[in-house]
Amino acid sequence: HRALALFVFTGSILALEPAPLPIAALLVPIGQIALGINEARGAFAPFGNPVLFLILGSLFLAEALRKHGLTRRLALYAIIQSGGNFRALVLGLMLITGVLSMWVLNTATTAVLIPVAITIAQRVQRPEEAKRALSLLILCIAYSASIGAMATVMGSGENAIASNSLDQATATGFGFLDWMKYGLPLVITLLPLSWFLLFRMFRLSDITIDTTPVEQEIARNGALSTAEREILLVLGLSVLFWVAGASIESSLGLPETILSNAVVAIAAVAVLSVEEIVDWNDLKGVNWGVFFVIGAGLTLGNALESTGANSWFATLLAPLLHPLPYVAILSVLVVLSFTLTQFMNNVTLGAILTPVLVTLGEASGIAPERLLLPTIFSLALAYMLPSASARMTLVAVTGAVQSKEMVRAGLLIGIPSALVILLYFYLLSQFNLI
Repeated sequence: HRALALFVFTGSILALEPAPLPIAALLVPIGQIALGINEARGAFAPFGNPVLFLILGSLFLAEALRKHGLTRRLALYAIIQSGGNFRALVLGLMLITGVLSMWVLNTATTAVLIPVAITIAQRVQRPEEAKRALSLLILCIAYSASIGAMATVMGSGENAIASNSLDQATATGFGFLDWMKYGLPLVITLLPLSWFLLFRMFRLSDITIDTTPVEQEIARNGALSTAEREILLVLGLSVLFWVAGASIESSLGLPETILSNAVVAIAAVAVLSVEEIVDWNDLKGVNWGVFFVIGAGLTLGNALESTGANSWFATLLAPLLHPLPYVAILSVLVVLSFTLTQFMNNVTLGAILTPVLVTLGEASGIAPERLLLPTIFSLALAYMLPSASARMTLVAVTGAVQSKEMVRAGLLIGIPSALVILLYFYLLSQFNLI
């Protein structure tokens, strides 16, 4: 009963946010201690989970990219490669945003690239077209950051929480590549779909952008600096170790987990710091609130598991699932997740739903990833309201996208994307690929 009280308490404070979300998140372990579920050492232990340091390393890498202008440089190259064709330019910008969001937290990617969208829109000649172009560009960055993040564990906070739970719940573990093999095909599908639907909504296909100022900026920037080359090298090696770390450990006879995700992320930042590419003044300004919110989610999961509340939930709900085909369960999960995430922060929802779905899967004889992955990917489609995610908050702060445009675009792109997720996991189940 105390664990259930903690679950209700956690859901309430994270949904209602009586204080800023990171501060509200810190009330979760305090609530656990107050209810007698755990002592202080145990309640705060999840804040030392390696997955949190993977996310922290990702935030630091994003700051290094921002500080030295690499993300802006990549976006400027996309403009040049488009030849001024607006459709090609937007697609290139979405691809860059999506790829960056695979390796650094998607909110950080959005924050860095929104100024690039403003720069591009200023190159549009006619004022009315410039206004619509800015709305489209800012939305395309937010959406492609959300989509790109689906590919990896560190792309978003909810991914980190879910992957940690799946790793503990599955007999063989659930590693970086396990997540990627499910997430990457969705990214490849949803990015071009979103690009197509955004242009259907805004009808701006005939715009040509004057690339002369961009060419001049690239010329002023010159060749890649030593710092930029070192950042790219460190990021490239990090990606290699994240993807193939276990194989490299085995082939070289290295200690197990020496190339684990968190170790690689923090080591990468340490190298950049030693090389004086970033310093503490740079790193202390990252979004530390994400660290606290994810930690709260892990704390909640541990509490529900240790007290047996998860098992109680599962015993209650599992009989309802047995008579239903997987496609019916999948449909409920996708629709429910897509609807809830429009009104409540998606990381918060991931923290609340993950422990319940993992245990429910185990109790009902359904592989936990069959329930959790479509739910988490659907939570990424938080497109309609500023409160849905930090990315949409950044969109709203620009003032470039009207509320009705945000809702309309969220429905127009979100619903087909949710249907793609539903169909994708149904097909995976039919061919026993999940």
